[in-house]
Amino acid sequence: MSRSRNARPRIRLFRRRPADDLLERSFRSCPGCSAEVHVFADVCRHCGGPLEQFAS
Repeated sequence: MSRSRNARPRIRLFRRRPADDLLERSFRSCPGCSAEVHVFADVCRHCGGPLEQFAS
């Protein structure tokens, strides 16, 4: 017999964290052309406008 067939249900000691969408948080909108730009960019690649760096 397989081991998983006789295994007891797992007891969770900690709650599962909700999924975090890192890709969604990695981009922001350019104030000049509204294109999606990476958060670490200092210049927009579409319009060339300067982007402000935010510290969190």
